[in-house]
Formats: sequence, C-alpha cells, structure tokens
Amino acid sequence: MKASPLNPGKSILISEGGWGDPSMGLESRRLQDCIDETLNRKLKGVFGRHPEFVELDLNFLTQLHELETVMLRDIKLRDCSAIYELENLEYFAISGKRPAIDFTRLKCLQRLVLEYRRKDDGLSDLTNLKLLHLWRYKAPNREEFSLPLSPNLEELGINWSNVESLEGFGRYPNVKKLEVARCRNLKSLGRLAKAFPKLEHLVVTACGRLTAGEARTALSGHKHIKHAYAGKELIVSSRVGKMR
Repeated sequence: MKASPLNPGKSILISEGGWGDPSMGLESRRLQDCIDETLNRKLKGVFGRHPEFVELDLNFLTQLHELETVMLRDIKLRDCSAIYELENLEYFAISGKRPAIDFTRLKCLQRLVLEYRRKDDGLSDLTNLKLLHLWRYKAPNREEFSLPLSPNLEELGINWSNVESLEGFGRYPNVKKLEVARCRNLKSLGRLAKAFPKLEHLVVTACGRLTAGEARTALSGHKHIKHAYAGKELIVSSRVGKMR
C-alpha cells in the first residue's frame, strides 16, 4: 500500500491492495477538500480510518454518487444509511461500531469485507457477491455456522468467529478458496466436499483446536482440492495436488 501527496494541505491518494484503482483518503478536518478532489479527479473509491476519519454519519456520500469502492476501518458511526445512495458500489469494507446494514439495498456488491453485526440483514440476497471476508460472526449457540450467505460466492474468509464447527453451512457450489483464521473454538470443518464441492484452496490458521487430522477427514473424497494448510501442517501441496 503506497500513499502519495496530492497537493500541499490536501489529502492523499492510495492504491489499495489488489483492487488496483486509486482511492481518496478521507480526513474529517478537511472533508470537503477530499470530496472536491475526488470529484475533480473522477476517482471511484474512498477510504477512511481512525483517527483521520471521525465522522458520525456517511452523509458526505450523497455528493459522491459514482463511487464503486468504499473502505471504512475502525470507525464509530451513528448513522450509515447514506451508503444506500451508492447504486454502483462494488467493493465495501467496514469495521468498527455502527448500526445494522440492510444488504438487500446494495445489490451491486461484488466484494465485501464485513465486521458482522447481529442485526445485519440480506447477505444471502447479494447474488453478485463473489468475495466475502467475514469478521466476528457469533453463532447463537456457538456450535455451528448458521448464517445464510450469497449462493454465488467464489472466495470466503471467516475470521474471529466463535463457531465450533462449519457443519451448519449450506451448499456453496462456486467457492474455490476458503480461509479460516483466529476461530479459537473451531474443532470441525464439517463435510467440505458437500458444502464446497469445487473447493481448491483451504487455509486454516490460528485455530488452535482444529487439528490436521480433522482437516484430512473433512477433505476426504474431495476431488478438486489443490492446496490445503491446517493444524500447522501442509496437507495438500499445490505442486503435487495430493493429500499428505
């Protein structure tokens, strides 16, 4: 991630990870300058993070209807309803305190990085969503993952969840990459061939109760797996494509 100054006293541009397009860094102390610069340069993305960005709402987005990318990290919002103004929003990342989001109103989303809130709704309605990295989903009974997701996902990340098992997943026929991290209660991956029949890449890290043996059992009979790492062991090597 590299930042470069626009003009003295102005904000910064950033090229954010692998998404490619430059985005405007938002600073509350000169927010209108950031908005004007975004419009002047016809940028399609913005990002804000504490402590530079301390807005309590997203009303400034009403001036930026053409945005396709919004990234908000470690923020504290009382109102985030203005996000629904962005009809072309394709990539959305948000973490921190905020009200619930109705994702049925964000139909164009293709990539989502979400620190989950219990009253968030409509993830399963995002039929265009290909990538989801989900943070801090807490299952009601801690036993199984029971949150319905988009049926067309191709990449899924689960981070800091309280679940003990992924057995509760439905069937996600297009997921090729699954990453699970920092889920300290996780003991079982369920039946991966049933839940993710096209899975090619599995990476499980910092999940102390999940053993390599359990991962091998979960992958048993899977026809498409090319790379798997779990229980601090390389189970399937991408070079040979065979279980070790």
